[in-house]
Amino acid sequence: MFGLIPEWAIGVGFIIVMISLGRALAGRLGPGDRLHGRKASRRELAQMVEDLPRRLAEIDDLQRRLSELEDTHTRLAEVEERLDFAERLLAKQRDVERVAPPKS
Repeated sequence: MFGLIPEWAIGVGFIIVMISLGRALAGRLGPGDRLHGRKASRRELAQMVEDLPRRLAEIDDLQRRLSELEDTHTRLAEVEERLDFAERLLAKQRDVERVAPPKS
């Protein structure tokens, strides 16, 4: 199938495909939809600068909530360990009561 297509054409086609994929990835990872494919206006840049403190506050809030969640996870793990220990003690006590000779 590729015998009729010159080798240089295959190379050029590969390069074109890679450039297209690179642009698609750069568009997704770029600064955002407002700036996609063009330079930002001063108004858009000013709006982004004004939004920055709000976004930073949101990030701080998310970090605080994540820290609280990690603390809660740690406490839950400790409670689970204590519950397992209590269950083992109760099971051991019941086993001793079953095996013990009857009191007479």
